[in-house]
Amino acid sequence: MNRTAIAALVLAAVLFWPRRVSAETDPATSDTAPIQPQAIDNPDAVELQDAEIQSMSLPVNVNAFLYMIRSCEHRYPTDVVNDECYEIFYGGTRFVDLSDHPVITGELAPVPLPERMCRAAGLKSPCYSTAAGAYQFIRPTWQRLRNKLGLDDFGFASQDQAALELLRETGVIDLIEDGEIENAIRKASKIWASLPGNTYQQNPKAMTFALDRFAEGQRLYAQASGELPPLP
Repeated sequence: MNRTAIAALVLAAVLFWPRRVSAETDPATSDTAPIQPQAIDNPDAVELQDAEIQSMSLPVNVNAFLYMIRSCEHRYPTDVVNDECYEIFYGGTRFVDLSDHPVITGELAPVPLPERMCRAAGLKSPCYSTAAGAYQFIRPTWQRLRNKLGLDDFGFASQDQAALELLRETGVIDLIEDGEIENAIRKASKIWASLPGNTYQQNPKAMTFALDRFAEGQRLYAQASGELPPLP
């Protein structure tokens, strides 16, 4: 099966994806919430929230990559393993209306970014962030993807589908399918400012952290799909 066919299958599968698996972060108007990842005593004890309703129609590595993005974009593991990241705005503010992006619904307003972030993005201050959800979509990116994919809301599955489309558009899916995870992360860092390799001064994580979260996601999704036995 060629790469085009694989990408088409991945996108088709997510249309039937139930909620809860789980942005584009434009360097000018998005953010990765400048919060250091939280350490946990036993990473092997992390479990997927509501794993029984996770869709196993996507390849494990694709699911693991999405998990890695969420873990870098948000407080890990606090806001990741319980899916709270889907309802978090820039800086940690929560929103509840999932009918659309929270700036579009009017629930939240754009947040001014520090001058250093504006300068790093080549913009004059003030500049603003509208980053929202598990993948910190900024409003213009979300509007484009919502219209392109015909998404009805800003729900969990819609956010996942939009993130997958970004990975497809930029060729990251091909690298994931080929097992070139470090290269995939570097390429995706042009979209998500929290990933290693991004230079926009928005708290990018170390490659070791990103790879650890990817490996963790592989284990979690493989167990949830029955490919691996559960931990004792």
